[in-house]
Amino acid sequence: MTRFVTLIIFIIVGYLIYRHIIRMLKHHVTRMYKQEMYQRSERSGYQRQNWENAHTAEEYRQILGVTDKDSPATIRKKYTELLAKYHPDKVQHLGIEFQEMAERKTKAIIQAYEFLRKR
Repeated sequence: MTRFVTLIIFIIVGYLIYRHIIRMLKHHVTRMYKQEMYQRSERSGYQRQNWENAHTAEEYRQILGVTDKDSPATIRKKYTELLAKYHPDKVQHLGIEFQEMAERKTKAIIQAYEFLRKR
């Protein structure tokens, strides 16, 4: 009987330790992701300023990260990658400010793709 109680106690303690470690890792990963997003937005100063007010084909290409020599298939692939990366639902757990930034970036990506697709 004491062995059974000891085993149950070890299982409970192990579970609690495991749960604590998982929570710490989630917190760490979220914090690192926030730092990376902030640094990325600071590094891409020109792109960040032109999300909402891009008017030329070159500015739209910079938003998508493509050149004028890329094929339509390459542009579409880059568009889908960026859309998956910056979708507001992906950064929903990081807070409202990141979700709003992702919405603006997603709108700019869609607008850039629509402009380049029509050309």
